[in-house]
Amino acid sequence: MNLSVKKKAIGAICLVALSYTVLNISVRMMSVAFAPMTQVYLRIGLGFLLLLLFFSRSISYKKIKVISHRDWLILFVMGSLGYGLAVIFVTLGALHTKLLNIAIIGSTTPFFVFLFSIIFLQKRLKTKLFFFLLLSFYGVCVLATKSLVPVFSHFGIGELDVLLYAIGAGIYVLGRKFLSKQLNNTEIATVVMAFAFLTSFVCAMIAGEKVDVRSFGNSIALGGLVLGGILNVIAATLQNFGYQHLNAVAASQLLLLENVFAPVLGFVFYQELIVPVELFGALVVLIGVWAS
Repeated sequence: MNLSVKKKAIGAICLVALSYTVLNISVRMMSVAFAPMTQVYLRIGLGFLLLLLFFSRSISYKKIKVISHRDWLILFVMGSLGYGLAVIFVTLGALHTKLLNIAIIGSTTPFFVFLFSIIFLQKRLKTKLFFFLLLSFYGVCVLATKSLVPVFSHFGIGELDVLLYAIGAGIYVLGRKFLSKQLNNTEIATVVMAFAFLTSFVCAMIAGEKVDVRSFGNSIALGGLVLGGILNVIAATLQNFGYQHLNAVAASQLLLLENVFAPVLGFVFYQELIVPVELFGALVVLIGVWAS
């Protein structure tokens, strides 16, 4: 099929949304043998090696060496904050809350893109958008506290971790829009994943996490590692392509498809059920995001 670049970009982001949901499953698979931050750098490291192995012809190291200091700074921020730390937070979230909660709270990413656009691009703040921002965060609070009148002392640690992930994802999306066109998507993914690996590795060392070689003998954990490594390559390459050809907020909105995949996979694999108050909070978040 001869699809336009825009349609290919839309399809790429849709696949990224599915990959994100399945990545949360790989997190739980790896958790049977690996500590949270350790599994992050193992997944990203494997994804990085797979990227070099299968896409080496698309990578020009000469081009990477001569990019501007501005691009290096942006890539560092994308890789450390928008990828490495963000994946650590969503990994912690996947171990403490439902797949649907991860997807819904992750849906606040477009608002952080919008807020960062106001701060760094000096876009004008509209009253309607500010209202929808508050509406979505009310929905997040309902979802996280399981109460129509949110009590912040009941805010789940898993939900808080996912909210921090959404902030990091917003940094990544906006960073991609700031990059020059000197590097292609594969080269960007290569540099970003290298920074993400180093960031997550350093965090694991600071946290005192250690790797037991025997953990690699656990078939479930090893399967999660392989799955996570492959999905990291898919997500890193496709999202760069999608963000390049789509509006930053629109691309983030397409990731809302994760909210369709998450409850289905959550029920199939973990028998996760949605209680009415959680459903209400999820709908409020989605209405706020859609209305923006």
